[in-house]
Amino acid sequence: MTAKDSIWHEGIVRDVKAQTIEVVIYSHSACSGCHAKGACGMSDMKQKVIIAERPAFEIKAGDRVVVNAAMGNAIYSVILAYVLPSILIISAIFFLVRAGAGELAAATASLVLLAGYFWALYLFRNKIGKRIKFTVSKKDRDEIETRKLE
Repeated sequence: MTAKDSIWHEGIVRDVKAQTIEVVIYSHSACSGCHAKGACGMSDMKQKVIIAERPAFEIKAGDRVVVNAAMGNAIYSVILAYVLPSILIISAIFFLVRAGAGELAAATASLVLLAGYFWALYLFRNKIGKRIKFTVSKKDRDEIETRKLE
């Protein structure tokens, strides 16, 4: 998998288990790199924990690693989290209003339908998680800097 075919983040191993490892990555907004972020209060940096398959090489808590995800994983996630819910809301409102329901009733019903959709995603999170895989590799600092420039 090349750098262009994947999404990657640097992280620090938090925990190592028999089959998986937990890696802490930091997600930065565009504002977090700004020199004036302290003055405007718009900086946003979130800590996220990624569970990845345990690699074949020796790894321990505190190691710096690179977490990779295939581009297909990102597209699949975007479809599940944004595209399908948007289609669901718009379709529900459209068909309910066309069927003669009031706008308030259609909007309320679409939100209830959306809540059901996200509840179903939650119930099937393990099945969805099997499709979205993260891999981990140890990289030296020079190679990471080279990947950032690509």
